[in-house]
Parts: sequence; structure tokens; C-alpha cells
Amino acid sequence: MSVDATLLQSLVESAPDGVVICDAKAADRPVVFVNAAMAKLTGYDADYIRGRNLRFLQGEDHEQEGIEKIRTALRQGVSCQTMLRNYRRDGTMFWNELTIQPLRDANGNVTHFAGFHREGGDRLRGLSESREKTDPTLSTQTMLAYLRDDKLTGLLRRTYFDELVKRDWGLAQRESRRLSFLLFDLDCYYTYKETFGKNGSDQSFKRISRVIGGCFRRASDLCGRFDEDQIAAVTTGLDLAQASKLAEAVLGRVRDLAIHHPRSIVSRYVTASAGVVSLVPPHDAAPERVYEMALQALKDAKELGRNRVVSREAD
Repeated sequence: MSVDATLLQSLVESAPDGVVICDAKAADRPVVFVNAAMAKLTGYDADYIRGRNLRFLQGEDHEQEGIEKIRTALRQGVSCQTMLRNYRRDGTMFWNELTIQPLRDANGNVTHFAGFHREGGDRLRGLSESREKTDPTLSTQTMLAYLRDDKLTGLLRRTYFDELVKRDWGLAQRESRRLSFLLFDLDCYYTYKETFGKNGSDQSFKRISRVIGGCFRRASDLCGRFDEDQIAAVTTGLDLAQASKLAEAVLGRVRDLAIHHPRSIVSRYVTASAGVVSLVPPHDAAPERVYEMALQALKDAKELGRNRVVSREAD
């Protein structure tokens, strides 16, 4: 049974997922067709997308495993499925779960590539919450690459934490919502590692991480492993005084663990210091600037004797 071409176009135009078709023979594989769902997903209108290579959706975020997978598929003229961090017109990040399919002419030559795009954030959250279940639409390698949890601490991995911060940052900018960034670092932990070795220090850091993570249980809270011995958290709706009080409570919880530290210059037990920065994100600022300020506040806390909080209101 033949199907009218107009009917097919109408079907694609009304599809719930984003659909694009790119010219495989043109040098930069520009988009030649885009449906309404793709425009809605990205925030860019169809006229803007047409004629461009879709890499513009990556912004400056080009170090992603999925990008090489796409390049290989395009080079070999085969289909692939992957997930990328893409950025909407308003700057917010979203996980783009995409499938690429080659389109061939009567002689079997690839003339175009069709791309099918959908919001993949819910799928990633489902993967992280239920690791034992597999998703047949994603490869094992892709699933492992995007699992959100740090293997030792159970907190968010740094890369995933950064992405969620970018998401919340964009929301806070649009809604004039206050964010507070809290950065914790264990005091004299280098000498603790020398004393108890990797296994002993890892077990202690795991216990401490669970205690700190337990202080950030609101649905809007983020808590992740920021560096080897650092843990970061982001909260919404707290002013500087409230965020500082929360950081003090966290340091108290760490002390309450009473993890013996024979070489600490601060206490008989493991302690931590914290840097806190609070602000309503301005529209011309990026979260990296707040990271720098929190690190400086943390450094000041160390220089003032450790086992304390230094907090600052960002300009």
C-alpha cells in the first residue's frame, strides 16, 4: 500500500519526539528538515536550526563520550544511539537521548541522516535509582558512563553534580531564586592517609560522606564529591546566615563521628572546614565563579585555624 508523501510529512511534523534530517553529502551535514517537537525541545525555532550542524547544541561542552560515537556512525554510515549534554536557547542543559539512522537511495548510498531526539533526564534518573535493571535502548557502556553516583561515597559524581548545578543555576537566574554553595574539606587528611593507608582513609571518608550527604535531603538539594577529599552541596531558598548555620551543623556532625586522628593539629578526631557562598545568580554570571569564591572561603577557613566555617555573600 502506498502512502501519500503529504501524509508522511504531516506524521513527522506532528511526532512527539524531535525529528531532524541532515544532508549526508554536504560538507558540514546541515539540517534540511526539522519538526515542531525539535524546536520545542531546544528552544530554537525551525528557521534557526535549518542550515546548521547540530553540534551548536553542545555549546562549549565538546568533551563527551557520545560525540565520538556519533562521529564514528556518521563516518561509517550506520545507525547509533547515545545521550549527550545539550543546551537550550536559554542556556539550560538537558540530556538529549538521540538515535541516528542513515537514509539510503535506490543504489544503497547514504544521502541523509535522520535524527530522533527526546529529553533523557528521566531515563538517567531511573538508571541511577535502579542499577540492576537494564535499558535495552542504551548500551552497557553508555549506562555506566552516566551513572550519577561516586563509587566510594554514594554521592553525586563531580561531572553529574556540575551538570545539575548548571540546571539549577539557569532556573535560579530566570526565577531570581537564591542559591547557596557549601564546600567541605577534611582537615589534615593527608597525614590521616599516611597513618592509616588508603583502605583505612577510604572507609573513614565513606562514613563522613554519608553523614554530610544526610544533611542535604531536601528534593532541591545537591550533594556531590567535589574533589578527592572535598564534598560540595548546593541548597536553594537559604540566606547566607541560614546556609552558614547549616554548614556549622555539618561540621558538628563530622566531629560527632569521633574518628580518631592521631596526627591532627586541630583535634584528637577528624574535623572539617567549610566555605559558603550565597547569592541570587545574575544573568551575566556562570557557576564557575561561585566555585572559585567558595574555594577561597574554604582556604580562608583553613588559614584561620581549620574546623570552622567562612561564609560570603557574593556580589
